[in-house]
Amino acid sequence: MLGLVPAAALATPSHPTSIAGAIRRVLLLLLVFLATPNGASAAGGAVTLEDALREARTANARLPLPALDISIAREKRTEARAERWLKVAAEGDFVYAPSGSYDPVVTNLGNSRLQLVARHPLFDGGARRSTVSRAEADLDLAGARYRIVERDLDLEVRGRFAELLQAQSEIDVRREGLERLRTYQTSLKSRQAAGQGIGADILKTGVRTALEETNLLEAERRLDQTRLLLNELMGRGPTAPLSVVPMPPPEPRLPDLEDGWAGAPDVAAAEAEIRSAGAAVSLAKSEQKPHLFLSADMGFWGSDTSRLVPLDVKSSKPDATFADRVLRDAGYSVGLTFSWPLWDHGAARARVAQAELGLERAKRNRDLQARSAHAQWEGARSTLRSLDRQIEILSRSAPEARDAYLDAESRYRGGSATALEVLDSYATTVDASVRLTEATARYRIARALETRWGTP
Repeated sequence: MLGLVPAAALATPSHPTSIAGAIRRVLLLLLVFLATPNGASAAGGAVTLEDALREARTANARLPLPALDISIAREKRTEARAERWLKVAAEGDFVYAPSGSYDPVVTNLGNSRLQLVARHPLFDGGARRSTVSRAEADLDLAGARYRIVERDLDLEVRGRFAELLQAQSEIDVRREGLERLRTYQTSLKSRQAAGQGIGADILKTGVRTALEETNLLEAERRLDQTRLLLNELMGRGPTAPLSVVPMPPPEPRLPDLEDGWAGAPDVAAAEAEIRSAGAAVSLAKSEQKPHLFLSADMGFWGSDTSRLVPLDVKSSKPDATFADRVLRDAGYSVGLTFSWPLWDHGAARARVAQAELGLERAKRNRDLQARSAHAQWEGARSTLRSLDRQIEILSRSAPEARDAYLDAESRYRGGSATALEVLDSYATTVDASVRLTEATARYRIARALETRWGTP
């Protein structure tokens, strides 16, 4: 290894083999470092919040379902737009009815047809236009629902990430405090061995140490549980190893937008539902209006499929052939179809009433979603204001609590303080640091809630 090569050998030109080997090792280590994503060590890649969000959006099992709904809605819009244009189809049929099977007046000895048919609605009461509008609204609705699922996923990832960082910070705080407490306990035992009567102080400190050990175990349990949940959100195996990159301290800053909640995808989805319901009303009303359709066809349509050359062709042309039959059957036609529903026992009116009730329901749901988004957004902003002040206070008091503990321990050694004062100072120190980590995690979660229910 490179670390085993003597420094003199690396610096002396008289050892070319050692120098070349060292250079090869350095280049190998450099390649390993560059091949590791984001410069992370090969032992385990710590992920940032952005990495976790990106991985969750790629591998989480929730997003493909609304993504497929978007694709389906897009195809329905394409179908609705295609219905507005001329349709051309090849149609045909063949009926064989030999002589004597049925009344020849009715069956005409069978018939054959092969045509190219074109159909186009000239007037449909706005049905096609309403269908397109509804399909476009449904596509917007599918997109808004996808954003809802995506934002809910981002919210969960941000929340679990903040909880994981909080658990890690709490573990560090409690381990540091426990080490300090054990050092203090060791000094007490040394004083007791020297003949001082401090048995009660040792017992109190031992109880406090045991409590802190259980608190540390609880924090480690929460860390493991949060890691399992975050792994699941990122599409990994629940027990896969996961380490995260610490985030910088939060920067207290409220957005300038006062109506940021209006950009919530829930409100956008409700607006799309209103447009879809409005198009459904127009579509239902179009059924009560006149409809006019144009059709045209060209091809072959003839009778008497029991003979290769029908009698009527032979009678006009004794030496008629199959080509004469083809010429006789060739032709074209143009037609108009008109319909206007006049009376249907109120079925059309019932369909219109259903559509109008659906529109009213969509409007009320829009109001409900807007109120909910506004309340959630304002609640997150209120929480941010409160936590901003808490973080400011705890950031100042945590170091002061640590200094107070050191002062109490020093005075105890000098005989001017009791063991109870030392333990109280220790508990205050740990509690202040833990509450700071909790307030920081809650602040980040509140930020995520504000993003979820507002304009990102």
